[in-house]
Amino acid sequence: MTVDLSPVQEYYKDKTIFITGASGFMGKVLLEKLLYSCHSLKEVIIICRPKRGKTPESRLEEMYKLPIFQRIRDERPHMLKKVTIYQGDVTFDLLGLSGDSLKHVTENTNIVFHMAATLKLEGNLRDAIDMNLVGTKRALAVAKQMKHLEAFIHLSTAFCNCDQEVMYEKVYEFPHQPEDLIRLAEWMDVKTLDTITPDLLKPHPNTYTYSKRLAEILVRDHYESMPVIIARPSIVSPSAYEPVPGWVDNLNGPTGLIVGAGKGVIRSMLIDTRHLSEVIPVDYAINGLCVIPYQFTGLKERPAEVPVYNITCADHRKMQWGEVIDMSKDIGYRYPFEAGLWYPDGCITTNRLHHKINVILFHWLPAYFIDFMLLLLGQKRFMVRIQNRISVGLEVLQFFTMRAWFFKSDAYSSLWNIMNDVDKKNFNMDMDPVETVPMYIESCVVGGRQYLMKESPDSLPRARLQLKLMYILDRVCKTVIVGSLCYWTYVSPAAYEPIPGWVDNMNGPTGLMIGCGKGVIRSVLVNQDYKAEVIPVDYAINGLIVIPYEFNKQAKRPAQVPVYNITNAEHRKMTMGTVVELSKRINRQIPLNAGLWYPDPCVTTNKVYHNINVALFHWLPAYFLDFLLLLFGQKRFMVRVQEKISTGLGVLQFFTLTAWSFRSDLYCSLWNKLNEEDKAIFNMNMHVKETEDDYMVQCALGARKFILKEKEEDLPTARMHMKIQFVVDVVCKTVIVGLFLYYVLKWTGALALF
Repeated sequence: MTVDLSPVQEYYKDKTIFITGASGFMGKVLLEKLLYSCHSLKEVIIICRPKRGKTPESRLEEMYKLPIFQRIRDERPHMLKKVTIYQGDVTFDLLGLSGDSLKHVTENTNIVFHMAATLKLEGNLRDAIDMNLVGTKRALAVAKQMKHLEAFIHLSTAFCNCDQEVMYEKVYEFPHQPEDLIRLAEWMDVKTLDTITPDLLKPHPNTYTYSKRLAEILVRDHYESMPVIIARPSIVSPSAYEPVPGWVDNLNGPTGLIVGAGKGVIRSMLIDTRHLSEVIPVDYAINGLCVIPYQFTGLKERPAEVPVYNITCADHRKMQWGEVIDMSKDIGYRYPFEAGLWYPDGCITTNRLHHKINVILFHWLPAYFIDFMLLLLGQKRFMVRIQNRISVGLEVLQFFTMRAWFFKSDAYSSLWNIMNDVDKKNFNMDMDPVETVPMYIESCVVGGRQYLMKESPDSLPRARLQLKLMYILDRVCKTVIVGSLCYWTYVSPAAYEPIPGWVDNMNGPTGLMIGCGKGVIRSVLVNQDYKAEVIPVDYAINGLIVIPYEFNKQAKRPAQVPVYNITNAEHRKMTMGTVVELSKRINRQIPLNAGLWYPDPCVTTNKVYHNINVALFHWLPAYFLDFLLLLFGQKRFMVRVQEKISTGLGVLQFFTLTAWSFRSDLYCSLWNKLNEEDKAIFNMNMHVKETEDDYMVQCALGARKFILKEKEEDLPTARMHMKIQFVVDVVCKTVIVGLFLYYVLKWTGALALF
């Protein structure tokens, strides 16, 4: 039965194709595409090395079982018999071929696709040169012996000329020559080569792009004597349509980010969201590779320069990284991964310091904690090892995500224009498809679940439930952390709810109020001219509750992480001096029970004066009281209490001796955006009728009631105690000053004059 062949299919009729790197991601898709769409070809020869105890033949059999070969198994199973596999390796001379295998390759091959390479961006220079540069040289040496060679397609990368602002489809000159680097890697030891690698690589970010650039020069130098072609794909992403939508088999590039972020392992990433993403679906890249030799051999005149194809997405199809990330998150929430480490809501930033802090807190600390727990449970540790790989990968990747890339891809675009409708259907590279970008991203996420993580679609309901639980856990933890931060920035007792004056600890202003009110704190370092920075706890909590509501209500995600300064309104802030005087006056009206001394602390900015006061009125009474307790056989505690007070005051003085100025526009906006009903429920009103005096009274009453458990009916007794303490304080001060003056007058002889 005669089958009508399209022009491209007709070109491949009775052709023999030789492929290096057929076991890689792109290599598998190329092999499948040639067998399925170019079914009139004569033979496909691939080389493969043994791996993990498996022979090349067994590796090929395993490859055939992959989902991408399903349509061949169903529709054209006879095509699998057209594949010949030889044991070979690009790190060996003549690619490890010899005898009959070499003879078969050189006498029959028409087209070569040289795709073998090391993709380790962080790999050492010697390995990169051996695989990517010398490996290309070895492939060219074999190709030179091919008697019927029509095209040698060398797979490079679109990013190998990163020193160019715009990358055209041509080979760029470079100061280093391929042969020089080959000789250098041969005689220089690895340690010395690693030492000089950073200087050699400039301006390249890694050994991969550097070695690929040198390989391009090597290929170009063979153009006069060989039909060589250079193809440069950008970042290769999962398939758009074939062999199956979303197909991917590795964690390189964007797929690794999707999986890592979706699993909650990657929590921070350096990406400039304003720049355009540079990705190309693997089937678009492979279809381009298939058409290139057809176009090249059909030219009436051989080009003067080596043909170069920048296989990149059309400019009108490119989206900003920020849009891609937002879409990926939305789709990732609909198709979550199973058993993630944390809720997938990582931070995208261009601030390197912010990123490093995030990495320490949310990458390394969890990794060490999990490995520590595994150690205690006697299990194998793996998280730190994974984190090392993620860290290296992110470090390398940021070079590509933090700068803008501009490619000219006229040659690649021309491939689509020369094809008829049948070939356009068979070798799809349509940059104006009916499918939208969100639909493609959805197939990528689903493909990552299915083909990489081996997660069945049936597990989606369970994964969605897990995601909801992680969301709740994430929000609870963030609320606790943010609440703790707010707490340490002077969160004061409740103004209205749950009950006025509510407080349950002695941190911040409450501790000062009680310490001074009990007469334990006799001296504090405070600049009374500066404004007090406190916020009632209910105002802070109401703000925290409203924040996620406002954040998720926004039409577009902010470019930077939202930050809310939860502070009091400027017109409500009082100076420290005013607060101190109010506190003293209210403390006399609402005294605390059984104080150590009359509450009249010294407030100063003089550190020497403060230290003298602390020595005389903190430490001396503490040691004296503990000495009395020792004599009476009681448990001593005053020195221990004083140590805590001393540490607290030491920390506190940084905040009370510094003027603080905050901009709280975002926090203020929360109140303005609420309707009247929500304003009544989540009160943050900075224009209340109650005065600061009223609030301070509630704070004093709350400290008595909720911290010290003192009853309101005890107030008359407490006021009597304070009056007695006042008399004792005045008498003691009078006696001390009188004795001091007496001894001064006596020492100077002035006493004799009276």
